[in-house]
Amino acid sequence: MLFRSIPFLFLIFFQLQAFSQPHLQIPASDFRLPNQKGDSISLVSLRGKVVILDFWASWCAPCRVANKNLVKSYPRWKAKGVEIISISLDENAKSWLAAVKKDRLTWIQLNEMKGWRSSVTTNWQINKIPASFLIDQEGNVIGRDLEGAELENAINHLIR
Repeated sequence: MLFRSIPFLFLIFFQLQAFSQPHLQIPASDFRLPNQKGDSISLVSLRGKVVILDFWASWCAPCRVANKNLVKSYPRWKAKGVEIISISLDENAKSWLAAVKKDRLTWIQLNEMKGWRSSVTTNWQINKIPASFLIDQEGNVIGRDLEGAELENAINHLIR
């Protein structure tokens, strides 16, 4: 029985490794979620732009640190046509909106108010936060959890 599962585990390991590589083009699963004002936003509405899809929560300390890095880079990226969509796993609207304000998050903020039970966390296989995806102009995921120079290089490659 153990030997039968080894090829399966091997396949999963290499799929996960490949998923994080920026040369892949996996079609991004669309979604439609409400923003702070209740307006419904879909991923497909940003087709034609490079998108960073960011999963976070107000109660997640590493997420709040990651927010600081995004805040620093966003003006530069926005000028190049890159957009960020952050999806919060908060279930408390007050906590979510207070963190958005405190962290000065000026890009698209979405929340289904279902936490880990959100349809998007299931479809995107989110099992930890912060988590992020880089999506190209055609709507394909080309990287996961890219940071720093690796993220900058991938974005620069896409906007040439």
